[in-house]
Amino acid sequence: MAKSKKALTSAPTDKSEALTEHLLDVAASFFLKNGFAGSSVTQIAREARASKESFYSRFPTKEDLFRAVIQRQTDHMSGKMSALFISDAPIAVTLTSFGEGFLARFMADDTITLQRTLSLDRGKFPELGRMFYELGPARMIGALSRYLEQQVSQSKLRELNSEAAAHHFLGLIISETMLKVTLGVSPKPNKDAQQRIVKSAVDVFLHGYTK
Repeated sequence: MAKSKKALTSAPTDKSEALTEHLLDVAASFFLKNGFAGSSVTQIAREARASKESFYSRFPTKEDLFRAVIQRQTDHMSGKMSALFISDAPIAVTLTSFGEGFLARFMADDTITLQRTLSLDRGKFPELGRMFYELGPARMIGALSRYLEQQVSQSKLRELNSEAAAHHFLGLIISETMLKVTLGVSPKPNKDAQQRIVKSAVDVFLHGYTK
């Protein structure tokens, strides 16, 4: 009897969570296709076949909806990437795994589209770029910084400014491709090319920071 009661009480929650995920899926598609300025809650609600009340009860403003879309994407990525930081594994192995994962995510079609969208909307909505940075890149930099500090404490790396070093490493990875790919000047590097880019970044980074 107790089991049946639990099942009955959990069903509405499951249904509500499923609806929230559906709304975020539709909103993400709209933001990527039309940009922030070109998307409206009314349009998104119509496409999702949901009432505006369903949106506003979960996301009071369009900015809240956008944040939730980015938060969901970056939460998954952050958890996946943070799991790569194994303190007793060889540094080169850990940095390579992290670098390849970061570059693959950075070069993903939806990420590139989102960056272009944010660039177009930043004049009217400068807070969106800050929001994306705080929820995405800043979390990656923070996780990498903490890992580097741990390696310093174990005397595997020389003394360093961990945040600056994290920026250096990620800069080595994306500097070769970011501008050209984002502007559409050159195609995205394939998997083999991405691996070569990361290997070079790891070699240069360790040459500068290994004791």
